[in-house]
Amino acid sequence: MKVPVGRALTWSEIDLAPETPGVYAWYSRLVISKADIDAIVKRVNEAKLSGDAKAREEVEYALDRFIFSPYRETPYQVALRGQLKPKFSGEVAHEPSRSESLVGRLAANPERFRAISDILKTAAPWFTAPLYIGMAINLRSRLRQHRNKIVELRDLQGHGAIEDVAEAGFANQVVARNFDPTNLFVHIAEVSVDTGEHNDLENILNRINYPIFGRN
Repeated sequence: MKVPVGRALTWSEIDLAPETPGVYAWYSRLVISKADIDAIVKRVNEAKLSGDAKAREEVEYALDRFIFSPYRETPYQVALRGQLKPKFSGEVAHEPSRSESLVGRLAANPERFRAISDILKTAAPWFTAPLYIGMAINLRSRLRQHRNKIVELRDLQGHGAIEDVAEAGFANQVVARNFDPTNLFVHIAEVSVDTGEHNDLENILNRINYPIFGRN
């Protein structure tokens, strides 16, 4: 098996992927526009006039909307049972934790959002989990499938043809969470493997990296 050499492709460079087997991992740059940052700062400063609690509410809303919500885990199916005890099962929702000290600092000085935004733009891939990891017999063909499905679902959603795409699948999750495709990029590495090794690698990579949309 040849040693893989990795490289990154932006959304507009998908067609440059090699037509060879390999592994790939999707990431997204977390971009908050200057207009949104300006609006956050303004709302928090105005809320401070009504007290610290109101300012903290605005900070928590901004953190959830622009940072945490797109990366929220889909619900887990859980089951609880004990010997000779009632059984319980159902969904549990992921509730992203927010540091109270962070909320307090941002409420006191919302201008800190600007520095946070600047750093988050460059955090991926070094300081973020991959969105999705996969293996492909033909990298170019597989990545085109992802791209085309995302475009198709976004078009359908924009015309009101579908109401809910929040189901399993990378493209579905990208659209349901309102990720901007132009902020997506993919790291690829060509790997010559047979079908059995292909499945083994995908299985292992998903379990040691915990991609947000990965379920293999």
